Amino acid sequence: MGMYQPQDYVIYIGILIVVLWLLLKVFKKIKLDKKFILAVSPYILVGIFIRVLADTRTVEFSQWWSVTPGVYLLAMTLAWTSVGAGYVVQRIAKIAYHKVSFMIGAAASLFLFWKISEYLINPATIFYTLVMAASLTLAVYALSVLFKAKLFQNKYNLLIMFGHLLDGSSTYIAHDYYGFYEEHILPNYFISLFGDSAAIMIPLKIIIVALTLYFMDKWYADEPKTERSRTIYVLLKLLIFIVGFGPGLRNTLLPALSL
Repeated sequence: MGMYQPQDYVIYIGILIVVLWLLLKVFKKIKLDKKFILAVSPYILVGIFIRVLADTRTVEFSQWWSVTPGVYLLAMTLAWTSVGAGYVVQRIAKIAYHKVSFMIGAAASLFLFWKISEYLINPATIFYTLVMAASLTLAVYALSVLFKAKLFQNKYNLLIMFGHLLDGSSTYIAHDYYGFYEEHILPNYFISLFGDSAAIMIPLKIIIVALTLYFMDKWYADEPKTERSRTIYVLLKLLIFIVGFGPGLRNTLLPALSL
């Protein structure tokens, strides 16, 4: 698709607010814990891989289900459906619901990645991007240890930072070396401001993610510890990870494919 327009962001933010509101209602009845996150985690990959298959035109390019915002809603619907199926199996066969949901999602992810692999012509670019993102994440961790900053000695915060550094690294490599363009307005502005190089996205990601996580952790530390505040905290961190890792993995794969 082309450049996002301001009205697109208004629509997407509106959808996000409604989805978050609905999820908070649901999580009054279902605990948002490690088991639930494990159960739905493969569906992050399912959504990303469907988006990449839309880029290859293997599936229809449709905002209703294969690109933003529809692909996020589709992935979430599939995740919840699999969780429901997991609870049914748990009652009948005594297999934990999260294991059932995870296995269904993992199988779907592997199938979709197999379809993507048919277009794979330059796998080395995937390796370069992953190594770059992992090295930058390791550097962030080393600096946090050196300066005794606890923010990124937290493994979940570090995982979120990796997701966003994957996005920054993949944007840099895809834009500067493979002729891809940035779809979003603000990143595109910064890229043009700094000599038309997407390398600027890496320090920007580090600064923005670090500040966001710092204020989130500070809010949670000061907030009375209730189930609602814990749910909001975990849900927002999961969302922050997805909005970095999702585009990051897509941008990692695209330069390696025949489009």
